[in-house]
Amino acid sequence: MPAGRAQRLLDLCLAAVAGALLLALAQWLVPAAAAPFPGHGERFAVMAQAPLAFAGAFPHRVLWPLLARGAAACGLDAVGFSALCNGLLLAVVFLVVRARAGRTIDAGLAAAAVAVSGGVLVYQSMACFSDPLNLALLLLAAHHVARPAVSWPLVLLGALSHELMLFFGPWLFWLRLRHGGSWRGDGLAGALVVAAYAGWRLFVDAQAPPGGYDASYYVANNFWAPWLLPALWALWLLVAVAEFGPLLAVVAAGWRSGAAAVGGRVGLLLFVVGVLPLMWFAYDVMRFAALLAVPLALCAADLLRAGGSRARVALAALVVAGAATYAWQHPVPSQQGGAAFTRVSADVLQLAAPHVRPGEPVAFAPAMAVTGELFARHAGAFLAVAAALVGLAVAGVVLARYTGSASAAGSAPDTRRNASP
Repeated sequence: MPAGRAQRLLDLCLAAVAGALLLALAQWLVPAAAAPFPGHGERFAVMAQAPLAFAGAFPHRVLWPLLARGAAACGLDAVGFSALCNGLLLAVVFLVVRARAGRTIDAGLAAAAVAVSGGVLVYQSMACFSDPLNLALLLLAAHHVARPAVSWPLVLLGALSHELMLFFGPWLFWLRLRHGGSWRGDGLAGALVVAAYAGWRLFVDAQAPPGGYDASYYVANNFWAPWLLPALWALWLLVAVAEFGPLLAVVAAGWRSGAAAVGGRVGLLLFVVGVLPLMWFAYDVMRFAALLAVPLALCAADLLRAGGSRARVALAALVVAGAATYAWQHPVPSQQGGAAFTRVSADVLQLAAPHVRPGEPVAFAPAMAVTGELFARHAGAFLAVAAALVGLAVAGVVLARYTGSASAAGSAPDTRRNASP
């Protein structure tokens, strides 16, 4: 066997072992669900029985059901396949960070950071969601930006899992420009991806019965947009702090150093710009907070590559602190978003309910009243989130300086380690 192929096989084996071990760690923090999560999880599990029947609420999200159907042929049920996807995400983080940072220990630490965060732990109890698969594909698309023939097809593949992948098109386009892409060539590639996805949707719509979850469904049923969006974004920040805790200091350090892997500061802004509009269509803030696992992994890769042994010690400490904080914030392990979010979200739904009219957004005046009352009732929680964010920003600056990544990483792209893992 050629040396290069043997090395790739070894990398895959190491990633599989790391994914399995870290999945066991995640299951220790949050036990795995025994049944599909009510709602979307149950719908995906039903779709997995006949993924090409184009039935159900979202028949266009075909990738997860197709793969789950293949796993069923090997004796793995939908819940088991859901756990496998969590392990797959951790294995992908391991492969990406090992390719970028170069050391197995670095890859293991970065994957451990994701394992003890909401990127995986949210889906321990929310079984049979496609999100861990979406995260893995988004991370791979970002990792392979120097190879457009790989990156853009991954975007399309991710869109076949969930259309939220397309919201990150501007971020991925920016990464392409920083890695040898062009406005014309990559604009055309992006347009072809959108056109191919639109063709897929037209085909599915022609086969499927009416009543699915298309854009009109979300617009008609999301009473938050536009005037309650600030309250929703505040809830998203609350959940992000609860689900990632001290590990967000790694992302803050990436902002301070202009981490090349995530596209520098502009790249981080574009990633957030991709997340926030999602809440115009839906309000699953715990799931949208989990998306931060992608910049966490990429910023960790740059931190470890630039910071060496100091970065390893710092990240190991943050992983331990992150696991402890997660357990503290989630006295009920299966409580997505943590105890504070559970209290706050119950109140906001109660406050908004009298103003909700079918198919209409909440009007401006009552939306402001609801937002004001929400912040007044839970001032302590939101002030704690604000204080935590300030502390994390300071910790990110300290981390970048301590590891030397603030001067070593810079904002220039690094394509030396962008080959396929």
